[in-house]
Amino acid sequence: MLRTSRYFTLAFAAALGSIAACRDARTDAAASDSALSRDLTLANAVADPTPQLRDTPDSTPVVEQPPADAPVRRPVTPARVPVRERPKPASQAPTSVPDPAPVVEAPVAAAAPAPTTGVIAAGTSVGLSLDTRACSDANKPGDKLVAHTAEAVTGSNGAVFPAGSTVVIEVASVVQGGSADSSTVTFRVKSIAANGVTHAVTGDVIPTGTLEKKRVETKAADKKKVVGGAILGAVIGRVAGGGAKGTVIGAAAGAAAGAAAAAASARYETCVPEGAPLRLTIGAPIDVGV
Repeated sequence: MLRTSRYFTLAFAAALGSIAACRDARTDAAASDSALSRDLTLANAVADPTPQLRDTPDSTPVVEQPPADAPVRRPVTPARVPVRERPKPASQAPTSVPDPAPVVEAPVAAAAPAPTTGVIAAGTSVGLSLDTRACSDANKPGDKLVAHTAEAVTGSNGAVFPAGSTVVIEVASVVQGGSADSSTVTFRVKSIAANGVTHAVTGDVIPTGTLEKKRVETKAADKKKVVGGAILGAVIGRVAGGGAKGTVIGAAAGAAAGAAAAAASARYETCVPEGAPLRLTIGAPIDVGV
């Protein structure tokens, strides 16, 4: 009896377990079916969107436009505020030494050709024109005078002294004679300035034009000498006791003596007038840069 009751209890417990298991299975199946139905509904809602009326074809992507009344906001560029850098104190100055600048070698210039030199040969004759008057009585040796070349002078390698070049000459000697032929004045050359360069020159200068010859003393002085000699001769004749005849003879003799004295004391000078032609003969070669 007891054993039967135990079997009955075990059987009843197993039945209760089966019922509970079936109930739980049904509940899980119902819950699964409910979740599946909800997922299908959401899938259908996404796959089949609500149709909308548009003016553009379906292939054109729809770009949402902002409302017309909404203001368009543009990006605002912030204003730049200049920042002034403060100078660094001397104590904070960089102590590093900058690299030296690269040394660039300058191209070597080609050597300039040696200047060409021309030569005015010795013995060359040059015509001159004197700028001022020169006289043997008024001038003395060493006086400087100026003349100009009356013609161009040509040398080797194209060396040229143009016409009109300045020539400095000086008085070499003067002679004051008792006759016109004995008085003379001579010259020598010192330099020629041509093309902006002054060249030292040696040579003789001879006047080739007409020279002026004249006595230095006046006729009044000569007359005084003649009259004085006549008076002195008359006095001597009267004193000698010759009477009137002796006086006349003495006066004539005195006048002759006075004339002779005047002639003996006469001096002549030679003058070269302004613009007179001269002839220069160059004594030594002259180097002229071309």
